[in-house]
Amino acid sequence: MLATAVALLAAGCGGAGRLSGTGGDCDTSRGTLVVGLVAPLSGELSSVGLGMKNSADLAVTQANARCAVPGYHLAVQSQDDRADPATGAAAAATLARDPSIVGVLGPFNSSVAQAVQPVLGEAGVVQISPGSTATTLTRGANAVTAPLRQYQTFFRTVATDAVQGPAAATYLTRAEDKRRVAVVSDGKTYGEGIAEEFAKQLVTEGGEVAARISAPPGGDRARVVAAVAAASPDAVFYGGEYPEGGPLSAALAAAGVRVPVMGGDGVVNPGYVTAGGREGDLGTSVGPPPETLPAAREFVDAYRQAGYPEAIGSYGAFTFDAANVLIDSAVRTLGEDRDWSAALRPEMVRAVQGFHGDGITGPLSFDRFGDVSTDAVTIYRVQGGQWSVVGPAD
Repeated sequence: MLATAVALLAAGCGGAGRLSGTGGDCDTSRGTLVVGLVAPLSGELSSVGLGMKNSADLAVTQANARCAVPGYHLAVQSQDDRADPATGAAAAATLARDPSIVGVLGPFNSSVAQAVQPVLGEAGVVQISPGSTATTLTRGANAVTAPLRQYQTFFRTVATDAVQGPAAATYLTRAEDKRRVAVVSDGKTYGEGIAEEFAKQLVTEGGEVAARISAPPGGDRARVVAAVAAASPDAVFYGGEYPEGGPLSAALAAAGVRVPVMGGDGVVNPGYVTAGGREGDLGTSVGPPPETLPAAREFVDAYRQAGYPEAIGSYGAFTFDAANVLIDSAVRTLGEDRDWSAALRPEMVRAVQGFHGDGITGPLSFDRFGDVSTDAVTIYRVQGGQWSVVGPAD
């Protein structure tokens, strides 16, 4: 259902005839349903957040064009979290107070997700993140020995760091023969989580953590560079995001530490290269490259035709899928003749939990923790001043 939706941006509705300008005439006599979005729409990570916002808008535009929810018009209400947990929590509270909200997409940052989860969980609002990958968000602090799903309302369409971190370590040791690695992380939820997962797998692969270094954003980069240099590693793994990862790579090279830097999906962004990322640096990202999937190519074409000024970004496709899961779940919750009310929020949660379908990023379903069932990871390398696909992690 989701894949076929991509081609329907300009399709007609053929309904009872109430709303024009959406590709046809639809009966919208029951009002408007709102899809909320919490993402970094300003600041250093705005290129990610704006791609998420536009992708959600595209999914909703297509849904309106095909009169997806009988009797209703769909609208996106976006909130800027500025990549800040407190701001994200306030944004989630604003959305949760709206009785027309059927669900919330986002956020991107795992640290923001930690703050948003309890707000939406208490309100019973289903939440699907297309970018928060910290394993603890769904499985708690003891993900292996005693996994615990604290928030039944939280789901995600991206694989966790428990998949991505080990994939990076396996690739670096086996394909690149880099076994002595300095592990640097930014101290935030995402960065610490993926760094720890990487370090555990590195040891399993017979490698060695040459140094474990904390590098909070805005901190003393010279100290970090000196610590890495003293460890004499074969490579550096950075747990964090591109605004800090790119300058770290440049600073290491300037100090004569010319080993490759590898990171997770937080660094696989054009901003990493413009901020100082070097040729040969490596990264992982969840899912296959969108351009390799037929349905995703249709999404990319529809996005371009829609004329959004910002790029799709690394998480646009996952946001598009998440939005369509919400829309499909609303259709199943309401059926042909039910009126929406906040009292139906628990049914929306159950509908998402039971979802099975084909998205543009691959098959979509959720396990008992709310994690997506697919676990594909792609390896990227900086070549010719941009991220290029190396291939699947396996």
